[in-house]
Amino acid sequence: MRSRSRIIGVASAIVLLCSFSAYAETQSYPYISYDIGAGSGYSGEGAFIEAQIGLNTHFNRWITWRNSGFYRNQPDRDDFFGLDTSLLAGDRIRPTQRTQLLYQAGGGDRFTSIQEHAPFAEAGLSFQTGGLRLGANAKYLFYELVGDARDNELVFGISVSGRMAGRL
Repeated sequence: MRSRSRIIGVASAIVLLCSFSAYAETQSYPYISYDIGAGSGYSGEGAFIEAQIGLNTHFNRWITWRNSGFYRNQPDRDDFFGLDTSLLAGDRIRPTQRTQLLYQAGGGDRFTSIQEHAPFAEAGLSFQTGGLRLGANAKYLFYELVGDARDNELVFGISVSGRMAGRL
């Protein structure tokens, strides 16, 4: 289990480094963006923190497929990792040529290393100026919908992101 965690960590680091070096401003679709972030929340077992690395495929201006690997640390429980995959819809407001406010919402599924999978809904707001995007989001995990004994959870997060060059 730890070797799988290391492989995922190394692969994520490589993708992230490639993302930073390949950043370019382009308006052609589809394109891929990345983000790194941290989240925090409270479950029936106490407070927790999560680190996240995401790759997002933007099919057009208003639809994005997001895949985010995460690692959760919770003091009274074993750490675990997983993948969140979701489909998000949204748009942007451009106050100036170099700045924009982006908003998105949608739903998806969380897959974890401890087999506690759950559907979720999420919404976020980002501010971009030049090549830097800062965002905040909220994610609600519906563990009760899948009959899991866990309580539903609300995770708040912040992220920093950018964009890769080229077309798919």
